[in-house]
Parts: sequence; structure tokens; C-alpha cells
Amino acid sequence: MSGDGGPVLITGATGFLGSWTIAALVRAGHAVVATDLVRDTRRLDQVLPAAELAAVDWRVCDVTDGDALRAVVADAAPSAIVHLAALQIPACRANPVACAQVNVIGHINVFEAAKDAGVDRIIYTSSAAAKPRGPANAPANLYGVFKKTDEEIARIYWEEHGIPSLGLRPFIVYGVGRDDGETAAITKAIRAAALGEPYAMPFSTRSCLQYAGEVAEIFRRCTEARWQGALVSDLTTETSTTDELIATIRGQVPGAAITPSDRQRVSPSDGFDNGPLKGVIGDWPATSLADGVADTLRRFRELAAGAR
Repeated sequence: MSGDGGPVLITGATGFLGSWTIAALVRAGHAVVATDLVRDTRRLDQVLPAAELAAVDWRVCDVTDGDALRAVVADAAPSAIVHLAALQIPACRANPVACAQVNVIGHINVFEAAKDAGVDRIIYTSSAAAKPRGPANAPANLYGVFKKTDEEIARIYWEEHGIPSLGLRPFIVYGVGRDDGETAAITKAIRAAALGEPYAMPFSTRSCLQYAGEVAEIFRRCTEARWQGALVSDLTTETSTTDELIATIRGQVPGAAITPSDRQRVSPSDGFDNGPLKGVIGDWPATSLADGVADTLRRFRELAAGAR
């Protein structure tokens, strides 16, 4: 098996969570092998100073190409894989076949590459979209169906090949760099307030709203932990409404022109369990909504001023 001294390999490295997780790992002194379709640091530039980018080993690789992915994993000999490559809800609606290739076949390819290279820790993003909801008591969209399938795939790879995995179910994660996906609206509202612009919320909901910096630290801690089994866990049990978000923004930016919406977005608002995650990494300092909004406002202002 690959040793603990190896780097952490990340798929979907140019994405929002990929960028924040790379930043957390680099700051903690980890070597990082970053993989994605292209080398694109636009999001990473927002959260990691340019001087620290040299610590990242970039590899161009498509997770749907099993042979190429196996070659990269074999060469990198990582101590852990953080699998974040995925297409979001809007893309899954627009092109279900392409999303199945990335979100399901790509997921299988990661486990196959890990099996062949002897990597014994995979941390991957499932999603709260995999949780049952609504009249059907089932995932509400294809993205959720694909993510639930990924959880079952991980279970089979544990039962048949003994590969430990941890599927984390982020819900609505916000922070600079979140510019894609339906729930990017939370970040867009904070950005608009920071820049003094109006923004109309496209939906109203009660959801887990979690700051990207906290989520990245959770992923970082998981790469340093050991566990057995194919675990699945929520990240938090705390929920907030979009009205509470708007009130929080206005408390820090009086007069912020954020307009609420009457359109309800169906979301699970209870039944969350982060016990499996706590069993792996213990407790961690949670970021309150007020603190997360404040830091996001600060970062957007600094970016607008060219401070980074």
C-alpha cells in the first residue's frame, strides 16, 4: 500500500471545493498532486497566495479516462485520494449522459485506480442531494441519484476489495470561488452585498449553510485519519434559512439590496448525522454563519480592491 509519506491526490482540483482543499493541505505542509481536465488556477488564486502555488504538482487528467487516471495515480503513489470531480445539478439536467460519465464512471475509475495502486484512503464528495426527500422519498434529481449510486459503489469496493472510503455530504457550501451550481446563489448574494450591488435570491429554503474554509479543513483532517469501512456522513446538523442569511448579511452590510424569493426550494431540513465523520476526525471548530459571511465579505472586498 502507498505510504503515509506520499502526496494527497485531488481530482476536480480546479473546482470550488478543490481549490479550497488544496489551499488547506498546502498550508498544513502536505504535498499535493492536483488533477483536472485543464490547469486552471482562477479559483485557487482567490484562496492561496501565488508564492504557495509552486507546492502544487499539476497533472492534466480526465476521470472518465480510466487508463490515464490509473497511470497518474500509479506515478503519484498518493497516501490518500480526495475525489471531488463532478458535474453539478444544472449540468446533469442539461446533459445526463455526460454527467453519468463523470459522476458515476469517473467515480468507478477512481476506485479502480486506487485498487491497482494500493491506495487505502478515498475521501469523496457525495452530496446532501443523495438524501431522500419529497413525496417520492428519494433523491429529487439525477445529480442526487448519481451521488447515491456513488455511495453504493464505494460500499461494494469496501466489501469486495477492502478499500476504506469516506463519502462526505456537503449541502450548501459558500465562499469565494463558488460560481457554479444552483446553490451558488448563497455566495452570489454575499458577493453582491460586498460590492454594493443588488441581488434577487432565486429561491427560499432551509438548508445547511457551511463555510468553505471549514469544509476544506474537514477534508484536510480526513486525509490524515484512518478508518475502516465505506462510511457516509453529513458535515453538519445545523440549518439556516435564506431569510436568516439575508438578515446576517444586512447585519454586516446595512442596506444591502438582497431581495428574498417566494419560490421554495425543496430541501431536507432534518435528519442530518455527522456522527460517522466525528468518529473519524473528532470534533472541529465550526464556523458560524455570521463569521463565515464576514470572512466571505472581506475576501470579496479584497479581491475587488486587487489585494490578492
